[in-house]
Amino acid sequence: MTGLTFTAHTSFHQHHFQSVRSYLQGPTLDNLPPLTTPKKPGVFAVPVTQKITQFAQPFIRKILRLFFNAVIGIAIVAVMFVGIPYLYFSFAPADTEPVRTYQEGTPLGGRFADGPQAMPQVQPVAQEKPLPPQDPNLPTGEWVIIPKIGIRTELQATVIAEEALDTGVWMVPEYGRPGDTEQPVILAAHRFGWQWWWKTDYWKYHSFHLLPDLQPGDIVETIVDQRKYTYEIYAGEEGEEISDYTADMILYTCKYLNSPRRHFRYARLVDWSKDTQKVSTTR
Repeated sequence: MTGLTFTAHTSFHQHHFQSVRSYLQGPTLDNLPPLTTPKKPGVFAVPVTQKITQFAQPFIRKILRLFFNAVIGIAIVAVMFVGIPYLYFSFAPADTEPVRTYQEGTPLGGRFADGPQAMPQVQPVAQEKPLPPQDPNLPTGEWVIIPKIGIRTELQATVIAEEALDTGVWMVPEYGRPGDTEQPVILAAHRFGWQWWWKTDYWKYHSFHLLPDLQPGDIVETIVDQRKYTYEIYAGEEGEEISDYTADMILYTCKYLNSPRRHFRYARLVDWSKDTQKVSTTR
């Protein structure tokens, strides 16, 4: 019995001393965590693609912000350009302003010092004027030519105005044709071009962009049935409605892109049997 006790006691102490020795010596190699290489700080601590992304994102945001600000600014300017004249003349209609001239007459014999005439109560009796000779060298169809401002385009007497205005000069079908003396020929056209006009020089020959440059004494020519009729500007004005229906020809266009304000020019048909200076201005 005594030997058994001593053996158990000895086994207990051996196990105890082995545990103490292991504690004092530290963990064995089998219990150590796997070796790892510590990450060194430096330029490669953050991946290159991440650094590029961090730099590019603020730059892209800045470019997009500038782009959208520019678009908004252009839109505001466009709205002001189109809307302000319309609102202004809607609430404060402007008085008619005649085109002033200090001349008494023209080389063709006309007089225009009195300016536009009011609509008469009684229509004057139309006076027959000699028919211009037919010239086979002139183009067929109906044309208007204004040498001073470079207009040379075919007249379009369409029922729907936009069908003619989209491409050139509209001749109001309810009024006269070139050569008529009983009622005026009324011609209208866009001033600022339309749709694709500004991509080419089309507007120079087919729009009334330069109509405000016409002054009393300037010439307007029309060709119908290969006959040329000459008109002479005698008055002009800015306003919202035609004020002189006694004219043989009335030309008008808008002053602003979107407003009721118009440029008007009034012309008389030249009677070559009375006016002696028959100078052709058509080239």
